[in-house]
Amino acid sequence: QKEVQKEIDKAEGKAWPMISIERYAFYERAKKAYCVIQTGERRFYGCFAFRKGVIPPDAE
Repeated sequence: QKEVQKEIDKAEGKAWPMISIERYAFYERAKKAYCVIQTGERRFYGCFAFRKGVIPPDAE
């Protein structure tokens, strides 16, 4: 998770903290996902859900 957080912060140019959700809540989100990206990653707990959207320039 630290590696993903580092990449998100780097892309945003500031800290953009992630939150955790309960396992079954994650499964429900995954069912409704626009797309799923499967990698060859073999580590446990490597599942992330990203929200697609537009953040206005004046937003914090």
